[in-house]
Amino acid sequence: MKKAKCLLLIPLIFTLSSCVGEEPNDIAYVTALGIDKAESGYLYTIQFAKPNKISGGSSEEGGSGGDIVENISIEAPTIYSAINNANSIVSKNFSMSHAKIIVVSEETAKEGLNGINDTLSRNDEIRPGVYIAIAENAGEYLEEVKPVIEVNPSKYYQLTYENNNESSIPKNTALDFYFACISGDEDCVLPLAGVAEADEKSETTNEKSGSGGEEDKSITNKSQQEAEKNEGGFESGTNNKLAGQAGVTITNKSEAMGIAIFKEDKYIEKMGSTEAEIYNMLVGKFRDDYLTFYADSTPEIPITVKTEERVKPKYKINKEKKEIDIYIRLICELQSVSEKYRAERSIEQIEESISQMTDERLENFVKTLYGELGADVLGIKGKLKSRFLTIDEYEEYCKSFKPEEWKFNIHTEIKMLRTGMTYYN
Repeated sequence: MKKAKCLLLIPLIFTLSSCVGEEPNDIAYVTALGIDKAESGYLYTIQFAKPNKISGGSSEEGGSGGDIVENISIEAPTIYSAINNANSIVSKNFSMSHAKIIVVSEETAKEGLNGINDTLSRNDEIRPGVYIAIAENAGEYLEEVKPVIEVNPSKYYQLTYENNNESSIPKNTALDFYFACISGDEDCVLPLAGVAEADEKSETTNEKSGSGGEEDKSITNKSQQEAEKNEGGFESGTNNKLAGQAGVTITNKSEAMGIAIFKEDKYIEKMGSTEAEIYNMLVGKFRDDYLTFYADSTPEIPITVKTEERVKPKYKINKEKKEIDIYIRLICELQSVSEKYRAERSIEQIEESISQMTDERLENFVKTLYGELGADVLGIKGKLKSRFLTIDEYEEYCKSFKPEEWKFNIHTEIKMLRTGMTYYN
């Protein structure tokens, strides 16, 4: 009798070990999605990976550049309908579970992204850590994505938008944007994406990346000539670059650099890589980067310092006077400097000078955000929330909150690391 019962359990064991749902080989994984305005609805650019080009195999050499991804453009009213239409074009079903970035055109973002927020919150495939980037033309950006040293497109986007040692873009994700819009406690900023413009007849052919790969074309970047040059002390002499203005001669024309400023869910302004560095400092997302300054005593010699923000900034808010003091502490190490700055007294002068230049640049940035644009991207309302007894009192206060009425005082403390080359006098 016991043997008979055991025999009856065998089919159940095989049932438990079987796969549920679609087989992985039947799925096409979307790596990125672009959204542009169209005559009727939106133009969705669906970028998906070519598995045989990513992994390689006994009969495949793998791929490089644009050869590892494919793009399909679909005109549709929603993301869901675009995916449905795309499923009829390829032999596999699309999945958004591996998507790393959603690129939205400036025209679409100016109208508001609440619809996209609603879609992201309801879709169980799209991960909350996906990035949203703003580009002049989303489809064009994705078409120009040609990773130079990556064979996995998802990894390319991850390393581009999650690099902690790169401060030229904000590190905000779709989840950050969603909560900023839904809560109303702050306004959000997002990364800028763009495409470099080539000079006419500037393309040159590089060596083939593999026996089965295509020739990579490098270009002379015309867009970099349009980058605004920083004339002040902070990042002096460097270019305040937007996406597309980075390299002079490049292979991959798609770039991520700069910040898109939002007020509620609407895109209102874009700023360059220098403002992105400043924003990351003010919100505590700056890790380490190289910054350039000039001293009054040696204006012809750039001072390059490796800068780290090891502790988050402190905010001291006077609600009645509408005045905010922000305290920032940076650890710096001299990387490029004249020999005269090896003396302890000279290093102290550099600390004081860099602190003043940083204060001035950060205060001008905040003044632009709050005084001119009226965007509360530092989340002052949210920081005041705990001072109200009820949520009704807080919401009533928010109705009369005017960003332009607030005054900001920045206090930057620079601590320069001393090396064995420092002498004391």
